[in-house]
Amino acid sequence: MTYGRSAVDIDYRRWLDQLAVARRGSRIGTAALIDDASRARAAAAMSSGASVPLARPLTHPGFEVEVTYTDGPVGMGADEVTFACHGRSNTHLDALNHIALDGTWHGGWSVRDPDAPTVVDLAAHGLVTRGVLVDIPSVRATPWVDADAPVQADDIERALATTGTRFEPGDALLLYMGRDRFEAAGNELAGLRDAVTVPGVGRSAAEWIIDRGVSILCWDFLDSNHPSEPFACVHLLVWAAGLVLVDNCELSAAATHQRARGVADGALVVAPIAVPGGTGSVVHPFLLT
Repeated sequence: MTYGRSAVDIDYRRWLDQLAVARRGSRIGTAALIDDASRARAAAAMSSGASVPLARPLTHPGFEVEVTYTDGPVGMGADEVTFACHGRSNTHLDALNHIALDGTWHGGWSVRDPDAPTVVDLAAHGLVTRGVLVDIPSVRATPWVDADAPVQADDIERALATTGTRFEPGDALLLYMGRDRFEAAGNELAGLRDAVTVPGVGRSAAEWIIDRGVSILCWDFLDSNHPSEPFACVHLLVWAAGLVLVDNCELSAAATHQRARGVADGALVVAPIAVPGGTGSVVHPFLLT
């Protein structure tokens, strides 16, 4: 089988296949790492009582309000909303039926199998765990991650070392890369298949995510599309390992808050909508510190 753009992609696919074989039959992927111990760490990380939102403003929703009157002057408003659950704008969770390879979802289910895992499985598990924020621009001394220097494992380790935080299996990784500053400077985040190189995460960081037992990845920039990196190397972990992703997070407020407190963790709460068959859900996650 040929896959991807280079020999690097072929080698990466072999590793993905090994992960996928080891995790066949899973309905919740890395969410299974969220257990009593990780929830206890989340509770212990809360000290100030502050709640920090991690979502970007919802963009381009279809929105309609109807007001009806049923009892004289008593009126009731009803909303009907449609929005995109994927893409590069809205903050959303990717379910395990979002990324397919060779006609299968994560766990070996056929894309035609009506019993395959969906966002309902993740919603039922409860996505509450300790969240650990890593501030990559801070350790690189740059306003945002450079497109020609994808985030790698050593960046994450250096960011953790600056705060003295130990990452534990089952924790969520909040990967701040400076997207807010990038966009405030007038830049637009292009797609992975566009001709322009975009900032994002590279292969060694993807391998770190698996090796360290990340349960949920919340990130602002997404995969790097640098020619040296496998295509969509982190998103492909949805298929191979059942990685739970929360895309397009707004993490600048959390980074500022954590710098002021001198600590890098809190309790992450992500509540997807349990839409039967859904491939994802717009979410508004919070970090409680």
